[in-house]
Amino acid sequence: MKKRVMVVLALFAAPLAFAQFHFLPGKDDAVRQWVQASYGRSTDLGFEAEQSFFSFGYNIDIAPFAAFLGMQFTDDVTDLTLDTDWWPFEFRMRHGVLRFGLGADYHIEWYNDISCEHDFIISPEIDWQSNTRYLLTLRTGLTKKISDIYAISETTVQNWSLALLLSLGKCWANGMEVRLEAGTRSVYRIPVFGSAIFTPSVAYTFRSGFRVGLEMEITMRDWIAATYYMDSAIFRVTGRMYF
Repeated sequence: MKKRVMVVLALFAAPLAFAQFHFLPGKDDAVRQWVQASYGRSTDLGFEAEQSFFSFGYNIDIAPFAAFLGMQFTDDVTDLTLDTDWWPFEFRMRHGVLRFGLGADYHIEWYNDISCEHDFIISPEIDWQSNTRYLLTLRTGLTKKISDIYAISETTVQNWSLALLLSLGKCWANGMEVRLEAGTRSVYRIPVFGSAIFTPSVAYTFRSGFRVGLEMEITMRDWIAATYYMDSAIFRVTGRMYF
């Protein structure tokens, strides 16, 4: 019973991972853009070896479209992610703004001379922002994963998986921001279904448009199996500039 409850919570929480990308533009903002750089370090809390993570990204929001392009580098792995969104339905109501849309994502991961992995994701989306800056984003869809494994006679493995993402957050007028993100994927990690990724974070945006953030990304593997375990814990500091 405990495992079933944890799996349900993981699936419900999944859509968080991408909320960090999507802020609704203000009433007078036709275009909103930002660039970002981050440094992360994994710990010895899980099975993953300790290593450093460097990433760079660019986001543009031109309603009703939004797009994010980012890269991440480690000692062994290079990742590239392209995340696009289309929001054809927007409803401005008394207590906030509700949007319905469709996302299309592509992720590629190079693992030295061992393998190359491609992920294609299509996901319906719901985005809500209240007048008091409470935020909620929900994404659910399918992932097509194609893995070329060079270490095994260039074997190609293909499979389908569910993609679930949830994001809950709160922003204050003074620039403070807190979030809880979770899902079956994160920005640069898209494991097969059955894993869960949780990312609590805090951030502060200065009046100049510069934002600094701290987050912790925890990956739990094989939640559906009998022996789920912590695969990694990554602490990350992020600098972002809006313009």
